Amino acid sequence: MENRTHYLIVTLCFIVLSGVINAILFNVALEDMTKDLSVTSSAISWIVISYTLVITFGSITYSKLSSYIQIKKLLMTGVLLFTFGSVIGYLSNGYSGVLIGRIIQAMGGSSFIALSMITANQYLPLAKRNVTLTLIGGCLSLGSGFGFLMGGILTHAWGWPSLFLVMSLTLLTVFGLYYFVPSGYAGKEKVTKPFDFSGLFYLLLFVISFILGVKLNGYLLILSVLSILLLGLHSKKQGVLLFIDFSVFRSYSFNRLILVSFINNAAMVAILFLFPLQAIRTFHVSTILIGLILCSISIVGFLISLLVRKAVHLISNKKLVVISIGLQVIGFSILIFLGLHSIVMITLGVLFIYISFSALTVIINIEVPHTIEKEKMSMGIGVYNLFNFLGMSFGPSISSRLLEMSPNPNFSFSFFIVLLILSFVLSIVERKSTE
Repeated sequence: MENRTHYLIVTLCFIVLSGVINAILFNVALEDMTKDLSVTSSAISWIVISYTLVITFGSITYSKLSSYIQIKKLLMTGVLLFTFGSVIGYLSNGYSGVLIGRIIQAMGGSSFIALSMITANQYLPLAKRNVTLTLIGGCLSLGSGFGFLMGGILTHAWGWPSLFLVMSLTLLTVFGLYYFVPSGYAGKEKVTKPFDFSGLFYLLLFVISFILGVKLNGYLLILSVLSILLLGLHSKKQGVLLFIDFSVFRSYSFNRLILVSFINNAAMVAILFLFPLQAIRTFHVSTILIGLILCSISIVGFLISLLVRKAVHLISNKKLVVISIGLQVIGFSILIFLGLHSIVMITLGVLFIYISFSALTVIINIEVPHTIEKEKMSMGIGVYNLFNFLGMSFGPSISSRLLEMSPNPNFSFSFFIVLLILSFVLSIVERKSTE
């Protein structure tokens, strides 16, 4: 039984790591893909945008479906879709085929993090659950660094189609999912209420308008506000299992954590966008060297996440959140004041941000389930992951818009310091009210 639990944890961590690596891999190859596919930079950007849209919306959709379909079946379906998309992308010689391959990859990959967290919270005892949530948080940090390095090496050695081929190896996890994931539904019993298709549509409208509004046209954010109002009105409907149950937002602790997590993910992914730009423009380093730096830093971040799990027995989670946010502010401050002086200083700034991201992710992963009612666990985790993915899309998108306003990256760094101060204040207020 003990071995079975360990194999389950390894399987869940592997698919989470695969999903994170896959999200980063292709960012390194976009320039080569633009040339080989003979398309514009605007067209190639849709390979990233479409992936982001699908994976953001898909994460909460899988969480909701887990009340209707067994978690094991959903995870296996996700891996098969992910592999199918990888094969299509590898075999395609044209832009349309590659775009379709990435979309299908996202349709499968969006199940990985959300369903892995639901599985850990539902089927593992407390000690193993916290270990698994810690490792999942660590894999988010580790995957981002490895993804950048792998993308650079594979693209340089065998071309960007090899990225699809390598990611198809995720198919091997099907065996682990089949043998080690227990059969069951989120909440233990299958839901018989009708599926909330109207809520699904309103949320899809929100996700699309928010991501495209931040990235392309701010006027679309009006549609985001409208879709939230429609979701709020729809939440009063009876007789269906609501796609978004607004009752999960009644917990201040839950709201605080998802906002802190949104800012944490936004700042982290923004750095993956801004750091290579600044390093290449200022210090003229190669993509491979940037990959090596990020990979080394991500390993440190992963090790820090393991230490954080042990630290929660000595320091309260709330104090660790405050300390981690402070470290992230220090990291961005180093980038602003010392980042132009040497590659060592900019690396040090990014290291602080990575350490903070890893620590915050682990703490919030462990803390969030305690703020959700047990019968609404899948809903709460789905909303939590939705905010995480929205943050991941918001970070680089707003950074790109800010760079259009001012080519100096310090403007973008300052913006994230303001967000982190807001996050810091939220944490302090909660800590004082608790005391």
